[in-house]
Amino acid sequence: MKTLLSIILIVAGMILIVSCTSKPTSDTEVVLVRDITDSFLSKPKLDEITPLFGLENNQWQGATFRFMDITDVSYNHAYETSINSESKWFSNEFQRRKKVKTFYAEVSQILNTSEKEAVGKDNSAVYAPIAQELNRLSRCPSKNKILLIYSDLMENTNDLSFYDKQKFELLKTNPDVISKYFEALIPLQNLQGIKIFLVFQPNGMAEDEQFQIVSGFYKKLFESKGAVVSISANLD
Repeated sequence: MKTLLSIILIVAGMILIVSCTSKPTSDTEVVLVRDITDSFLSKPKLDEITPLFGLENNQWQGATFRFMDITDVSYNHAYETSINSESKWFSNEFQRRKKVKTFYAEVSQILNTSEKEAVGKDNSAVYAPIAQELNRLSRCPSKNKILLIYSDLMENTNDLSFYDKQKFELLKTNPDVISKYFEALIPLQNLQGIKIFLVFQPNGMAEDEQFQIVSGFYKKLFESKGAVVSISANLD
């Protein structure tokens, strides 16, 4: 009887050790916001996004994908899908690969559905939805937090328009005034641990110069809160 009890305790101890050491090394959340106020903006591609989840290196970890459009209003509907983490010691590898494939298919479906949205708006509420998602990510427990922003970043609301020459000049010469306006609108939380990608393909030299100024402003703003920011025409 004592021998049987000893065996049970040993097995239970081994299970406890395995369950503790087999926890996923990382969990990733990728949030994508796409500007549909301009028809000439860069479009997100599935094969650029899927590597960000890290499931090729560790298929057992959990991942979440969240998508939202930037429109002419501050609050927009979000679409989300996720795959839960699993222990490789207590799960079926074949079934896990099927779940990962299904997760990618759901991400693809969200992107394809978004393509049906009408593009082109008179106004662009850019900062508010981005700030809301960043603050939500700051509270997220995921180890890897990524925000993809497909936009020219040109704020154009009734209260502030970067298309106004005086306001754009202020953005260049005294960006702190714009920062304080945005911070009063929606204060940014601590963004430590969040990676931000600003993705846009300028159409000509004038637009390129404009985007350098606006993206530089946002890069400085986000990095002042602890985020890591990259600027590019695509994710490749």
